[in-house]
Amino acid sequence: MARHGLSKSRLIAWKQCPKRLWLQIHKCDLLEVSDEAERGFQIGYEVGEVAQGLFPDGILIGDNDDLTAALVATKAAMAAHPDRPIFEATFQHDGVLVRVDLLLPTTSGYRMVEVKSSASVKPYHVDDCAIQAWVLQQNTIPLVSIELAHIDTSFVYQGDGNYQGLFHHAPLDEMVYPLLGLVPTWIAEARSTLACDEPIIATGDQCENPFECPFKAYCNKNAMQLVLPAYPLDVFSRMRTTTKDDLRSLGFEDALEVPEEYLNETQQRIQRVSQTGVAELTREAADTLTELPYPRYYLDFETINLAVPRWALTSPYSTQVPFQWSCHAEHAPGYLQHTMFLDVSGNDPRRACAESMIEALGTDGPVFVYFQAFEKSRIAELAALYSDLAPALLAINERIVDLLPLARASYYHPAMRGSWSIKAVLPTIAPDLDYTRLTVGNGGDAQEAYREILHPKTPDAHKQALTEGLREYCTLDTLAMVRLAWFLEGHAVWVFLPNLDDCIPSPLDSSKTKQPPDPMLLNAAEALRQYCIANNSRMVLKPKSYLQRHLKINFSHATFLMNQLEIFDILSSQIQVLGTAGGFSPALSD
Repeated sequence: MARHGLSKSRLIAWKQCPKRLWLQIHKCDLLEVSDEAERGFQIGYEVGEVAQGLFPDGILIGDNDDLTAALVATKAAMAAHPDRPIFEATFQHDGVLVRVDLLLPTTSGYRMVEVKSSASVKPYHVDDCAIQAWVLQQNTIPLVSIELAHIDTSFVYQGDGNYQGLFHHAPLDEMVYPLLGLVPTWIAEARSTLACDEPIIATGDQCENPFECPFKAYCNKNAMQLVLPAYPLDVFSRMRTTTKDDLRSLGFEDALEVPEEYLNETQQRIQRVSQTGVAELTREAADTLTELPYPRYYLDFETINLAVPRWALTSPYSTQVPFQWSCHAEHAPGYLQHTMFLDVSGNDPRRACAESMIEALGTDGPVFVYFQAFEKSRIAELAALYSDLAPALLAINERIVDLLPLARASYYHPAMRGSWSIKAVLPTIAPDLDYTRLTVGNGGDAQEAYREILHPKTPDAHKQALTEGLREYCTLDTLAMVRLAWFLEGHAVWVFLPNLDDCIPSPLDSSKTKQPPDPMLLNAAEALRQYCIANNSRMVLKPKSYLQRHLKINFSHATFLMNQLEIFDILSSQIQVLGTAGGFSPALSD
């Protein structure tokens, strides 16, 4: 029977789920590492490098691809330099191999330090250290302490390259030593797992904790899937877990069947819309929006919070540094101008971000955001950092209007499934705006793209592609808010179909209608094309009113032209596919 080699990471995988270790060894081709997990690995590598940099006389044991050489190199380094730190010191016993992040010499032995990018000690960290300490113990390495070095979020970087104080060294001796006697049992049971057939283990909490399992998709595919209701209890927004548990104990699994007395007003609306399958839009948001003046600004930030601070007066994880903003300015209904700030130089972007934002937002008009706590906090932080800019920045905060509570109060669609996030709302009101087609599709992607752009080893072509991806993503975020405001206010949105780079063909195909097209039609089509070019968008708000003003024609003539524009596939009103009930419907024309 084959005896499989084990490592610390393999034993931790077994402790999470024996099936995970079995699949990792016997069916490794099924492994699917998520983007989030990849991001975690990259942050871990960066943190490890900084930890090593705090001991400039340390010796790095390389040979990642030749662990036998790493074992020999570790032994030689410890013999030749007993007074120098060792990085990635490699040891094995009975087929179990470990690599110690930091092995720090003292006068009476070594401090064994495991480095983690987390901000606190996690339970699996203790098991991690126990496995390493056991192997070192079997190699008769004298340990004076067992420590976990994790990020100290109170550390404030001064921008001078000095990261002393970034890590908090937590002593784990009292937690680790009682576990050392259990490690041989873990090893034996892990080997027993590997020697048998694939374990039969139901999916559960272990699929996510302490890590997302890379075999989750395989296990879910092969698991007996429970037949769940179309609308489970999880669609009820802000319902406590204990309340859901109580409802399940009473036999309720289907959100459509829960008696009203268990639900608040919002949850009753979710249930009602889910039952009818028809969205509801009420007037509250429209009444608020119609009172707001122009110009209107739609603002969104992208920020980075680094484990290893890069810029002065920033702290790990806790300082959100804005590196990008997007703003759509609406100077009159439907007339948009887009501006953006994006700094990918690697320099501290905060002051340039603040100054450019002040210039773009002017001094008058509402500033729309989605979830104001985030944008207001970032602006307040910039004001605290730059006292000369503080009055202008805090004045912007006074103008902020949050679209999230307006949407929550006025609108719900069954496809939102209890969520009012912009990415849940947008497909129901503007299906043409699609995040899935973007290179950067969410906030996590944006942060990772920014990290990659700043990495010195990222090729220039890839940096350029990621930079363009950031531009597209942040632009879509603010355009999404524009479309939401238009929708809530009751405006229909039309889409201009021809290529904006091409002039409208003449003559138009008269076979599409029984009568020749209106001679003014080409002028109308070209006017709308120029409107779209000026707005950098195919979306047209109130095209009939625009044609009346631009071509100086009456309402009847504009209505006739609108009809012909649809017949000749120049303008389409099919962009909003929502049906409504229980409230007013969005206008179908202007």
